[in-house]
Amino acid sequence: MPTDKPATCHDCGCREGEIHERGCDMENCPFCGHQLISCSCCYKQLGYDYHWDHPTSGLPQEVFEHGLPPEQQAQWEAMLKAKGRVPYIQWPNLCAYCGELWPEMFRVPDEEWAKYIELGMRREMVCPRCWRLIKKRIDAGRARKKPTRKKVEKSMQRY
Repeated sequence: MPTDKPATCHDCGCREGEIHERGCDMENCPFCGHQLISCSCCYKQLGYDYHWDHPTSGLPQEVFEHGLPPEQQAQWEAMLKAKGRVPYIQWPNLCAYCGELWPEMFRVPDEEWAKYIELGMRREMVCPRCWRLIKKRIDAGRARKKPTRKKVEKSMQRY
């Protein structure tokens, strides 16, 4: 529940509505919406042919090893300013299944997450209780022998 007192960023200390300190791990990129310090938008916006699966991400060796040169870093900062840096707002984490506010965080291997969470929901958060319930239901559903179409049609004829 929102309060009159603005939340404070746990990393850089800015308050809701303010701009994060540069380098804060909570700042979102105004180009892609993901975490600014780990997205690849600076390279893409500066015209690099960035590929995450390439050994150097498709970047020149010097940039890959040491980051943007000072003149390109200044250019990137100007691009961020022109686009508009994203002010801090503390959006609550919710379990996408039950709606629990600020559920406990836990980790699941990617392969397991993909096995149980449908594609459109994989970027959402699920509380541990719902995770166990979803797994239980899917495992039970996979183990249950589904009735054939003929059996379903035959059972429907009784009505």
